[in-house]
Amino acid sequence: MRALFLSFVLLSFLLSQDKKEINFQLQNQQNLEWWSKYNNNGIDFKKSFVSTYFKKKFNSTSLTIKAYFSESEILLGESFIGINTKYGRIQVGKYYRNFSYYLNDNLSSGSMLIGVNAPPVLKIGIDGSYKLKKRNDLIFRYGSSNGIFEKNEVYKEAPYYHDKFIYLSQIKKNNEFGVGFVHTAMWGGYSNIYGRFPIGFDSFLKVLVSADGEKKDSQPHANALGNHLGIWDFYWIFEREQKSLKFYYQHIFEDTSGLRFANKADGLWGVELLNRKNKVSFILEYINTINQDSNPPYVNESYYNHSEYSLGWSYKGYVLGNPFINNLTPNPSEVIYLALAAKEINSFRIKIIASKQINAGGDLNYSFSFGKKYENYILSFFVNGNKKNNLGLKIAYEL
Repeated sequence: MRALFLSFVLLSFLLSQDKKEINFQLQNQQNLEWWSKYNNNGIDFKKSFVSTYFKKKFNSTSLTIKAYFSESEILLGESFIGINTKYGRIQVGKYYRNFSYYLNDNLSSGSMLIGVNAPPVLKIGIDGSYKLKKRNDLIFRYGSSNGIFEKNEVYKEAPYYHDKFIYLSQIKKNNEFGVGFVHTAMWGGYSNIYGRFPIGFDSFLKVLVSADGEKKDSQPHANALGNHLGIWDFYWIFEREQKSLKFYYQHIFEDTSGLRFANKADGLWGVELLNRKNKVSFILEYINTINQDSNPPYVNESYYNHSEYSLGWSYKGYVLGNPFINNLTPNPSEVIYLALAAKEINSFRIKIIASKQINAGGDLNYSFSFGKKYENYILSFFVNGNKKNNLGLKIAYEL
């Protein structure tokens, strides 16, 4: 089966007339440092690997496949079929998200809900947009997807995944301002500790509106059915010639108190400056989670943790959202994060990432990569460090 899949990927790669890429990455990762373990699409950096990526368009349909091959496994990255219809775009397969479209996943510390820290979840979804007839500057964006997690040592039957979102954006001259509401949930499945969780259409309707499940004897009140998270999503983009400036804030919540901003300014704050002429991007972010569990029982939410879904907001052992939040143990913290990337400076490519927890005297975690492009080939090396340095080499072919 593995040989058959590998043959299919390589054949599709060779026949593709659209975007394609192949990478070989070799590293010495005996003691993994921070940026060797996080925001790497769920790839085990203890192993060298080859990755392939291609995208092919067929009229209203597109096919995207990204796969990683190591000595012991094949891992699918974002791999899905997209179909454009008059009702919106349908996607089927493994992909991350269709909300928070402004976020630069290649440089950001990560979305508060669905980032690139874990492998993408298998799901089916639809999203679209609607422009008001009498106000052409106002656009509604909307979408929803449903999927399934995995069986493992904790979940005898895999839980289900659900999300939905709606945004209102105003685009006027060189400015775009938007505000969105995003709701995600983990529900159903069978826990080896708590048994079978409710499933079926009636349970799905409760998950859809975050309705309460049955009250248990140990609970002071009934909790929402499933594990729920969400964000209020604010962004502003200013465009001018070859430059753009973004400001964004993702306010995280896990219950109605956070929904009403009782957890104050918790979430992801960010600014990004982009120069398209030489493809230079700079990001500065502040991740704040110090107000979780600040006033129980009213503000009584531990981000990414859950009493019944004991692995929390995670997939295949990786946090689904921002890696600075622990899915197993509450860790109120403040983190400063910055990233700089340059792609077209005399064919050199540079990427620098640094982060530091500032409320508890945390260590400085950094990542640095430097490469040179030769026609369609790119040769680069990288260093991920803190107390020790992890070194690596990457050879890429892009077309």
